[in-house]
Amino acid sequence: MLTRTFFARAPLAPGRFAPLPAGAIAAKGTMRERLIALRGGLLSRCASLFPEAGEQSRWFGGPLAGGMHAPQLLEATLLTGALLGDEELQRQGLSLCARVVATQREDGSFGAPEETFAARGRMLRALCTAYSMSADKHLLTFMLRYMKYLQDTLRTQPLSREDALHTADTLEAGISLYNITGQKAILSVLMMLVSQGADYTSLYHAFPYRTPVSRSFSEQDILDALRKEDDTGYTHHLLRTASGANLCEGLRTSALCGVLTGSGKHLSAPEAGLARMNKAHGAASGGITADPLLAGTHPSRGVSAVSACELATSLETLLSCAGGEHGADQLETVVYNAIAAAFAPDGRGVQPVQQANQTLLSRAARFPLSGEEAGLFTLGDGDALCALLGAWPRFAQAQWMLSRDDGLCAMGYAPCAVHYRLAGASVRLCVESRYPESGNVRITVALSESAAFPIHLRIPAWAKGASAAVDGDITPAAPGTFLTLNRQWHDGDEILLTLPMAVEKRPSFHQAVTVARGPLRFAYAPASHSSKDADGFDVLRAQEDFAIALVGHADIVVQADDAGVALHAQAVPVPRWGMRGASCDQPPIAMSGLDTAGAFDAVLVPYAQSVIRLSVLPVV
Repeated sequence: MLTRTFFARAPLAPGRFAPLPAGAIAAKGTMRERLIALRGGLLSRCASLFPEAGEQSRWFGGPLAGGMHAPQLLEATLLTGALLGDEELQRQGLSLCARVVATQREDGSFGAPEETFAARGRMLRALCTAYSMSADKHLLTFMLRYMKYLQDTLRTQPLSREDALHTADTLEAGISLYNITGQKAILSVLMMLVSQGADYTSLYHAFPYRTPVSRSFSEQDILDALRKEDDTGYTHHLLRTASGANLCEGLRTSALCGVLTGSGKHLSAPEAGLARMNKAHGAASGGITADPLLAGTHPSRGVSAVSACELATSLETLLSCAGGEHGADQLETVVYNAIAAAFAPDGRGVQPVQQANQTLLSRAARFPLSGEEAGLFTLGDGDALCALLGAWPRFAQAQWMLSRDDGLCAMGYAPCAVHYRLAGASVRLCVESRYPESGNVRITVALSESAAFPIHLRIPAWAKGASAAVDGDITPAAPGTFLTLNRQWHDGDEILLTLPMAVEKRPSFHQAVTVARGPLRFAYAPASHSSKDADGFDVLRAQEDFAIALVGHADIVVQADDAGVALHAQAVPVPRWGMRGASCDQPPIAMSGLDTAGAFDAVLVPYAQSVIRLSVLPVV
């Protein structure tokens, strides 16, 4: 493992925080249990399900084109191994990295000739992880040679329209490489990528997609136009620039362009773009409604797993960019809700596209340009599976970062242990919590010798009345800020952090609401029944009288114990709200005539625990 962290070198725009090396954070508690389940299940099965993702990939000298699957699975393998301290998994991942290095050609290119620029960038991201784990200088030499190859190639062969959309991973790897080596020739290559890449910055500041794409173009309109156009046509442009996954990836593209240029327009674009996307296409789960094109806020439109993973990755990258901490709250929301819900409850499949109000799981054409099985939990979608396998370990790795004032910063409070060396002392922080179900967090400081350094604690915007206690001293903390504890630390010191989690009814689609508590979103899980369709596929359907409305004036009561957290809300049945086609109809707006005298106790459970759910509810 590397023993130091690299901040932005001049002339790059400096950020407040930098990622810790892979291996500096060990997952504990529920996070460790989740990663162990993935390691023994989907992570270990992925290469057998999709051979191009494993050792048979041409990335590693095999016969199969690997595309994005192989680098995504490699990154997931490396990070999961580091977080679990799993030496076998680490050896496996590093061995595959060595094979990638061995395939590099004399001109600096690597991978199969037909591999895309985007896939090579994703592989660079995995190799950066490998370097932070191993400090293997062969990896640096490999990446430097590839940067030279890009410098020679891009002068005569600029990026294609498709490649221009996917510069983020190469930019991020190049910036990391420059911060480590200080070789300024890298910056000229990266500036070529800035000039040739897609202009996400202008797109976010202007943001033309204020309504669902399907409101202007039907699926058939798009398919007909694609048959008549080449890739310079408007419909191809629409598919590129209104893609939820591309726009979520582009958030980090703009931020990284800002790091390279120092441009305030670039650096401010992610916050502006995210705010506009949330307003026009935000989902209850914290993701962007895109199935795969931007789809509005209707709770029966889909959130693709790939777009949710790209959003989470961008928000993690932003944490180390100047001013990028604004997305930390949404990062937790999308991971603990949308990404968690994309895994089947039994851990044996993933759902490529999910709905906030999901009352029927079956084969059906619910989402334009997506297949009939997009809403099912399956093992047939390699894009979704490979993207999701890296989401949890990346999130766990981002829980703590190094601060520019030589301290440590908590970006999240999942249970973990952090090992690093500060102020001449070996430091270990042990985080004990039941976060995100509870906002009570204990951080124990273990030191080889007493040392002075700051510990920064991110206080989420929802944590009104937060405080931290150290050695009997209680310090209040303002929501949406960082609380800095700068003191002489001694072995055995404890920080008791309290993040109050009030229940909120947040405005959602039309006059409906989403119920939130801390980073979790809650849903009503109506009774359901399972069956088989004519072809033997599983069907899971909510009972016919599934619909409810919350009683607006009634309090919502929290029930929290060792088994988890649930909310009890007063609700009434809504008999005229049901299905439209294969999806739940939109929540009704006019709620007059419903008798609240017959209200009953409705249990709301965390979004990710409810497969059949209503998470966007009308209020009476």
